[in-house]
Amino acid sequence: FINLSPETIIVSGDKSTLITRPVFGEYYKLSAAGGQWEQTWGYEAWDWYSGGPGQTSLLGGNVTGLLTTSAAGAPVIDEQLILHLPLMGQLTLTAYDEENPQQEIGSIVGSFSGTFVADMNASHALVDEEAGTIQGQFGVPVAAGPDGYIQVTSTTGIFQDVVAVGPWEWYVSGTLTMQRLPELDLQTNIMAALQNSDLIVGASEQVVLAGQYIPEPATLVLLGLGAMALRKKI
Repeated sequence: FINLSPETIIVSGDKSTLITRPVFGEYYKLSAAGGQWEQTWGYEAWDWYSGGPGQTSLLGGNVTGLLTTSAAGAPVIDEQLILHLPLMGQLTLTAYDEENPQQEIGSIVGSFSGTFVADMNASHALVDEEAGTIQGQFGVPVAAGPDGYIQVTSTTGIFQDVVAVGPWEWYVSGTLTMQRLPELDLQTNIMAALQNSDLIVGASEQVVLAGQYIPEPATLVLLGLGAMALRKKI
């Protein structure tokens, strides 16, 4: 990942930085085995992303995303009680006609591989006794660097000329909210939530997707495909 300023010349043409922030997103299924996340895109990157600002011409507000993941290996909890869960899955980005939002006009599909990293240490958790919840952090606040990689496998419609240069990087920063069970001590309660998805109340996540692509012959553009705020669908 090379972070260059807009209008920098590299390889064979103008290189401009593109980073978009989805304005809305929801997660509607999440468990220790993986999850499904839905996004809407269209703004600049979140402040915590260190790769720099950018334009929004590739993924606008008319683009939605669906990331589906499943466990790719056994979860590991280290001595600091940090959870590492290998994941694999697929990201689908779909653009819709702005005048006819029901009409699909292009898509980008890519395979996903990465690791869900979450702080399961009770001493770091935020407990709301009144609400009956426990909140823990995952992603960038726990471990620096990309949480996953997207390997683009197909493009259609308005994206058909987009050629990915290497994998795109997937960064997340979020919180996981679990149900507080007063009959259990806090650490046991957190571990129980990893075994029982019914104890996962919700999640909030911001995402930045960054990489390189060639939008047309002789033009190389640095990509930073935004961020998302996610919440549980009731």
